[in-house]
Amino acid sequence: MVTGTVMAGAFFGNLADTMKENREYLKAKQGMLQDYMLKAGFEERAKLKEARAERAKLLDEADKLGIDEEAAAVLYSTGQLSSTVGYLKKIEQSEDPDKKINKAGLKRFSEAIVGSVPEEKLGAAMKYAFELGAAEDPSSDKLVEAIHATSLDEYDEAISAFMNTSPTTRVAPNISPFDINKRGLIDYDPADIKAARELIDANLKTQLETTTNPNTGQLQYTNPDASGEILNNAVDFYVNEMSDSLKSRSGAEVIKDIFERVDTLTEDPSIDLRDIAENFKTFEIPPPFQGPMPLSPKTAEEIIKKNIVK
Repeated sequence: MVTGTVMAGAFFGNLADTMKENREYLKAKQGMLQDYMLKAGFEERAKLKEARAERAKLLDEADKLGIDEEAAAVLYSTGQLSSTVGYLKKIEQSEDPDKKINKAGLKRFSEAIVGSVPEEKLGAAMKYAFELGAAEDPSSDKLVEAIHATSLDEYDEAISAFMNTSPTTRVAPNISPFDINKRGLIDYDPADIKAARELIDANLKTQLETTTNPNTGQLQYTNPDASGEILNNAVDFYVNEMSDSLKSRSGAEVIKDIFERVDTLTEDPSIDLRDIAENFKTFEIPPPFQGPMPLSPKTAEEIIKKNIVK
């Protein structure tokens, strides 16, 4: 009996010690979690709040510069809004009178951005840009449960859910980055146009008919009217291509393109300089000549009747 009593006393004594150790262990764990929540948890929320403020500021700046809300959301999703806004702000603050934001070009840019994105992705971009981080991380609820757990089982269950719960951050929609031509977002510098005109003029004088001016010894166009119009059209083409905000091309590439287009047009014996000046202002290349289309029997009969009447 005595032995049994001693053994029972030892058992309950060990059980009490174990429960005490468990309570102390749980208390230590909860203390560690409280430190985590006060330090890491609050720090994360402070960072989230700061990120939200920066995002809101960026979207507001884009709006003030003239980028449409939807276009700004799409650019934010691709990670290109910050650099675009930064570039435009530099232009806005520039003291160079020839460097100004092209408001009409910026509007076309916004329309092109929005128009190139499917409606469902546009909606996703809007949610991503304007609602990012709006919801709190639900795992914080489990963190609170773990801190206030009264048993190791409750603690283990809560902390397990906390570790397995992903934060509620939105994922950017799958939109490919744009080939943004920032040069197309500002007014074209007259000095750049003048330099481009001189290069294009020099090229055209190797392609169009020229003679040597007896007084100056310089080349001049044999047909100055038509050639002059072609030159003007070529400069307009150059500016339009270089101003395309969603197509990055170097000046050399565009001038080479003009050269090749003019070369193709002048090689066609059915097209003269006046045709090029009036009917090929954007230097579009006509399809290969396929010969006259065969007439239908009905059309041929009508033509014959008309000629007989005459």
